[in-house]
Amino acid sequence: MRRYNAKFFGFRGGQIVLKLADITKALIFSAVFTWPCVLFAQNYDDPGLGEKPVSAHPQDYKPLGIRAGSFMLHPGVQLAAEFTDNVFYTQNSKQSDTIFHIRPYISAQSTWSSHSLNVKLAADIARYADYDFRNYEDYFLIVNGQVDVKNRSYFSYGGQIMNLHEGLGDRNSEQSLLEPTRYMLYGANIGYDHTFNRLSLGAMLTWTRLDFDNVNSLIEDEINNEDRDRDAYNWSLRAGYQFRAGIQAFASYSSGTVKYDEQLDRNGYDRSGDGYMFNGGLAFALTGKLNGDISARYVNRSYEDPLLPDTSGWGGGAGLGWTPTYLTTVYARIDTSVQETTSQYASGYLRTLYSVRVDHELTRFLQVNGFASYSNNNYQLIEDAPVFARDVDKISRYGIGLSWFINRYLFLNASYTHEKLKTNLPDDGYDVNRVWLTLGIER
Repeated sequence: MRRYNAKFFGFRGGQIVLKLADITKALIFSAVFTWPCVLFAQNYDDPGLGEKPVSAHPQDYKPLGIRAGSFMLHPGVQLAAEFTDNVFYTQNSKQSDTIFHIRPYISAQSTWSSHSLNVKLAADIARYADYDFRNYEDYFLIVNGQVDVKNRSYFSYGGQIMNLHEGLGDRNSEQSLLEPTRYMLYGANIGYDHTFNRLSLGAMLTWTRLDFDNVNSLIEDEINNEDRDRDAYNWSLRAGYQFRAGIQAFASYSSGTVKYDEQLDRNGYDRSGDGYMFNGGLAFALTGKLNGDISARYVNRSYEDPLLPDTSGWGGGAGLGWTPTYLTTVYARIDTSVQETTSQYASGYLRTLYSVRVDHELTRFLQVNGFASYSNNNYQLIEDAPVFARDVDKISRYGIGLSWFINRYLFLNASYTHEKLKTNLPDDGYDVNRVWLTLGIER
């Protein structure tokens, strides 16, 4: 029988926790703090750095880990071969290639009776068989945990350092075919939560820093990305009230500031500014098989430059974890957020993301999974923008995979993914098919 940890909803296997405050905390965190933090995962191939081709090992094949004092360590490595039929994400003149990945990682979780500390270090070393100028090495370090103050009261904290690259499928900034655009991401957060019987209150402060490298270009000598370097500061308040067993109403307010290093970008705009988000809805944990949240939100991002209109709108947020049987799990998510861009004719764009993933154990050692996602990006165009300006991007993805668990320490995975971009710009869409073969080793 497979069980899941609601604190890491949708990402880790473990024992389900039916304390509503814990579930609500995790779900509200994912819903509230998406702005102005950078959604770095969108820049990755799928499966990407920090993700796994399997969401959870079957109970009889879970890695046991290594005990090191008061910590449990889980070291591992994935050796993967990826075939793609459109390595440059173009609509015409598609080129294929095979990419080889080495992905070492190690995670550590404390086993203290109070307080907690989690650390993860991972890398993705990719080598292209034909187009080796697209080679890259990504890595990240993530630290998070909590300090228990007293019963129902604790501080949470986190930090991250990442060296990443942007994929050519990203149409929100100028890209080079000669080499990947690399950037450093730094982040930190601290929060405090307290539960008063049915009422829970919380607050959080976050900081994110992005530093982009300049890259060589075929069209010009160099693409200068210094105008994309920025800091984002955010504070959030939230409240929840459990009005019946397993159901809690919550509301939150988030406000933040984005400060660019350079006052004017490559198009002469001052993109620094402020933003806020209202969010409210219900979080629930029902029958031990269904937990999640659903909410409505309003987001707004304003800019220092009077020529840039506000990017704002209503949207939804939702997260769902459903275990219809002991062998099947379903994860679903809806998220609306304001995203940054350096587009010449837009101030930003409102992104709404819908995604679902299903995992099913065919046998004790065979697991099949499928996923689908759809992202609708609506750009806030400046006044008198030309008809050929980027207005709407619609990105759809789907895939299927099969995993064979040889023992607790070895698994093989084969998967297929498809990605498609539809846009109002002629000849700027793409179709990409990819096949993955992965050998996973974990202790």
